[in-house]
Amino acid sequence: MTPKCFIISPIGETGSKIRENADDLRDLIIKPAMEFYGFEVLRGDHHSEAGQIDIDVIRAVQECEVCVVDVSLPNPNVYYEFGRRDETGKPIILLKSKDSEELPVDIATRRYIEYDLDSRHGIRDAITQLKSFVEPIVKNGFESNNSGASLFEIAEVLKRLERKIDRIEKKSSSQITPSIDPVGVDNSDADPIDLFKLSLRQHNIPMAEKAMELLSYRMEKLRWLDQVVEQVAAMGSKRAGDIMIENAYEFIDSSISFHDKIDFVSCLVSNLYKTDREQENLDLVESICRTLKKISGNESAKDRVQPYNQLNRLYYGIYIETEDESWLQKSIDELKMAIEIDDTFSFLWYNLAICLNRRGQGSDLEDALKYALRCVELDGDRMDDDHLETVCTLLHKTNDPRLSDYLSMLEKVNGIKAQLLRSKLGI
Repeated sequence: MTPKCFIISPIGETGSKIRENADDLRDLIIKPAMEFYGFEVLRGDHHSEAGQIDIDVIRAVQECEVCVVDVSLPNPNVYYEFGRRDETGKPIILLKSKDSEELPVDIATRRYIEYDLDSRHGIRDAITQLKSFVEPIVKNGFESNNSGASLFEIAEVLKRLERKIDRIEKKSSSQITPSIDPVGVDNSDADPIDLFKLSLRQHNIPMAEKAMELLSYRMEKLRWLDQVVEQVAAMGSKRAGDIMIENAYEFIDSSISFHDKIDFVSCLVSNLYKTDREQENLDLVESICRTLKKISGNESAKDRVQPYNQLNRLYYGIYIETEDESWLQKSIDELKMAIEIDDTFSFLWYNLAICLNRRGQGSDLEDALKYALRCVELDGDRMDDDHLETVCTLLHKTNDPRLSDYLSMLEKVNGIKAQLLRSKLGI
């Protein structure tokens, strides 16, 4: 199957300057470079109108082998789709027009290719640079640079966090004593709740940090940490992560619910993973999880397994950074202890399969396949495409004849992902 490159860019109305630039960028730079390596180049033209983001576009954003993102303009749809791609850990290549403004703070340090459509030499140089970015991606087989386990857990956390926005709106009307010093804050006319919601939709970390600070003046501290800071930290804000680290023991020792404490640790670990600070905060997370294990006796099984799963995520992140397999073993040990508490949660079997597949020693692949199949069995009618993809990958690695059956199952759940996997596996 042909690998696919999806373009994330402002498109604009037909005949507009934005559309002209988008077409020229695609036809003069991106297509010549990507088609050289056999890519089919796609763009979400069918939903280019303002404010519209189609589910098929998001699937393409998350599942195509490569995404090329034009960050020349501060376009909300571009930043949203960029964020959705970024959370997958799959290859992203940034392009920026020579005449555009400086990049936003949260992406300013990332590598990008500068292009100049008004110059023949500028176009040629951009094509050459784009090829140099693509070649190692092709050689590495389009691998994600994140762990499947962490991505699955992040998705679970984000689902819970979205429900907290409503709680903010319902309870934040009364004025509360500020939880931090208000000196130097820009008190704009924007409603901080609206600002916060917009920042989440656009994955705009500087805007989210501003909203977070404004909301601290009208919310009780623990509720602010629970409903606001966690979400900003989960986006990857170092500032929000620092606040969580500073207040972690106070939050865990408070009377807030056990479930909210689990959310807190999940977001903290996600932040440490995104900001590459797992090792320097290892003692803190281990201490918190030990406490949560001790006080979890009367909680639901789904919450009781979470301290073990969060340590799994932390250790796995350190393993990815250090390639020291002792951390991978720690990750596996925590998951096995969680499964001893309750073996009916598919995400635990999935994470364990990811770890064993990564290690790949002795009987690891056979065990990983067994655990991935157990995960799919537990999913039942609510089949998860990530879980099925992992099963198919392991069936292919182990030359298992059931591969065609599970590929057919994946096709029914997510046809695009099945097509991409067939291309990746060469079948």
